[in-house]
Amino acid sequence: MTRHRRVLGCVAAALSATLLVPNAAYASDLLSGPVVALNNHLGTIPNLQQDIVPQGSPGSSQLSSETGVTGLRLTAPFQSEPGPIRQQFGEPGPHPTASTLPTTDCGPFYTFYNEVLRFMHGNNIPAPCYGTIPEGPNSPVGYQFIYPTDLGADERVPVIVLSPGIGVEPGMMQRHAEFYASHGYVVALGYSGTNWFGAQMALSAVAAHLADNDANSPLYHHLDFSRTVLVGHSAGGGSALRMAGLMDGLLHQVGRADARVVGTVGINPGPADFSLASPPSSVPTLVLPAEHESLVPHPLSRIAFDRATGPKWWAVVKGAEHGVYLDASDKSVYDSLVVSFSDYLTRGDQNAAKVYEGDGYLLANDPELINVERY
Repeated sequence: MTRHRRVLGCVAAALSATLLVPNAAYASDLLSGPVVALNNHLGTIPNLQQDIVPQGSPGSSQLSSETGVTGLRLTAPFQSEPGPIRQQFGEPGPHPTASTLPTTDCGPFYTFYNEVLRFMHGNNIPAPCYGTIPEGPNSPVGYQFIYPTDLGADERVPVIVLSPGIGVEPGMMQRHAEFYASHGYVVALGYSGTNWFGAQMALSAVAAHLADNDANSPLYHHLDFSRTVLVGHSAGGGSALRMAGLMDGLLHQVGRADARVVGTVGINPGPADFSLASPPSSVPTLVLPAEHESLVPHPLSRIAFDRATGPKWWAVVKGAEHGVYLDASDKSVYDSLVVSFSDYLTRGDQNAAKVYEGDGYLLANDPELINVERY
């Protein structure tokens, strides 16, 4: 694996700028006092019973359904009664899973970050962390694999290349990666701190290619790159939409001749390069904005969506805030949609097809979704 790390170091250098980070121990000491005190204070505040929109804030006027912009809100825990999509695809799959890096409790900064998610995005359960700099010893630039552990010799399964958003501690994506892996996908989670333009997704995809050819790797001969789906949240969602037209060529260049992106999912996707420096994607595309958006107005999420030339679906998650995706998998419809879309594209699953095809397709008839469009 050391040899692969060296190779990927060269790839990372070519794809993204070097991040300057402080000494981990120093940064942790610097943050610990006041932030821990604030965290302790926040921990004593009960959950709100309903969302509060302060008077005079940008969100105190009527919500714009066209832009999704809500403004400042103090949020109650997000609750959504499961619709037919979550009822069918919302349970963990049958596969036991493992990860190349275990999660840990978050340090002071990301503990505070979880409190922001709690009180301004409606999240119910704090997300875990990987212990990356500045709160731990692990690099903030890298990749991890989350995978089923019960695959037979040379049994190949589809690949999901996954990305967090700007500044998100990558361990916060672990619960979602485990959910996808439990449904029989190998997840290559890439991260770079910025996570905006796709370098982190290229890094993890190339790493997965190398691991698939490494007899000492748990992924050895288990990846079917001809069934690859790109998934990301926020800036990572913008990266997924951008890389949908680029990833095949990148993997072909490193010797993965069978590589083929068959679909992409952008969750509250940021605009990335505004589609000015990347080709429009022709692969099936699913974009999932939040109804109560605080960071990425819907018109920005639509830039890459509108340029995409393949089949595409737009579905707004009712009542959701930007960060609800980072909540546990069973709290919203997001992960059910990722799995159903992936099963539809990589396995031809007939139940999943009913979500996206036909006159009465479930995507347009699920009470957890609004403003659904299909092209």
